[in-house]
Amino acid sequence: MRPLGTLPGYDNSAAGGINDRGDVVGTSYDVNFNLRAFLWQNGVMTDLNALVPASSQMSLWFATAINSRGDIVGFGLTSGGDVHGFLATPCDGNRGDTESCKDDAEGAAAEADETTERPHPVLSEDARKLLQQRLRFSRFGVPLTGPR
Repeated sequence: MRPLGTLPGYDNSAAGGINDRGDVVGTSYDVNFNLRAFLWQNGVMTDLNALVPASSQMSLWFATAINSRGDIVGFGLTSGGDVHGFLATPCDGNRGDTESCKDDAEGAAAEADETTERPHPVLSEDARKLLQQRLRFSRFGVPLTGPR
């Protein structure tokens, strides 16, 4: 076991899955339970939201599993406030020549001029409490506490 750290601006993290290459996925969250999905690879934690097109209608919250090809599944929140599952497929040396990866690369190049960051959706207090109860995030079995 080893500490993975957290995303910048977040206080805690929880791993959701690991593959045979040692890549880890999960979520980083603050005391107000704002979630951001991450990929920890080669000792570096990356916000998965930084790897999807800025035009995406979903904010990735919690990555639950990663396979040996690097496919990641998890949950996110749409701009309309609905929770949905996601499948993130990497455009790398193994599959970078597929048509969807070519389209993504062209779109990313066009979006590179945009300097605005996508907003981080914020949960309602009721939704936050429900997630805390259902997911039971804690450190060593002690419920997380802090200012709300």
